[in-house]
Amino acid sequence: MYFPIGWPKVLKNLGADNQIIKQIVSNRDKILFASLSDDCLAVWFCKPSVPIVYHKRSTESLQRLGVNVGVEWKPDSSMICISTSEGHLILYNVEAHSEQTAYQQYDPPTASLRRDSAELFVKEVIPSLKITLLKEVLVWDGQITRMCCISGTEILVCTTRAHLLRYRWDGTQNRDYCLDLGRIPFSINQQVSKAEPILEDNTHVNDIEYSPLVCGFGITLNDGRAAYLTAPNLKFDPN
Repeated sequence: MYFPIGWPKVLKNLGADNQIIKQIVSNRDKILFASLSDDCLAVWFCKPSVPIVYHKRSTESLQRLGVNVGVEWKPDSSMICISTSEGHLILYNVEAHSEQTAYQQYDPPTASLRRDSAELFVKEVIPSLKITLLKEVLVWDGQITRMCCISGTEILVCTTRAHLLRYRWDGTQNRDYCLDLGRIPFSINQQVSKAEPILEDNTHVNDIEYSPLVCGFGITLNDGRAAYLTAPNLKFDPN
């Protein structure tokens, strides 16, 4: 359980004032977080909460690929993946310039305006980031409902056709390890009840989270049910 400490911080959204934030996701180290809207992606530094880089997609890209739906970080924070409403994945490289830092503070020449207290100095080194487009991938499997990073090499993509597709961070699909929700046996109690697959039509994964500690996925379905996916090995081989 988490308890809030102190007063909330209100941050001004970058871009137009009427933009609705679709998702906010932090990287693994909780140093950076990405804010996603229909056509914009912004990367912020957590403490202090300041924006670092801002990317807005073109009108041609929005018409061809659809608006932004979800965002996911690569574990080493070197890439970001965005899913769109038309079933595409957009992969971006995130480059950090070690020789340059953002938000460097300088004292004015007037002695009365200079900082005397150490609390007024920002001790954190805020990196300078650059976002570049790497690849656009068409999923060809209905609409994308949610993404989940499962390793430094793969990302899991859930679709409305009840499929859990595994894509590598270079944009290629790992077909041998893709999952079909209709072929996965579920049981209410593994000790008593018999495991049966989901037979209802139009049932798909609505949200998913992966835990490396327990080596499994927690999922929620669009009909309100929840489940836990596990496997005898870390590969999650459907065969």
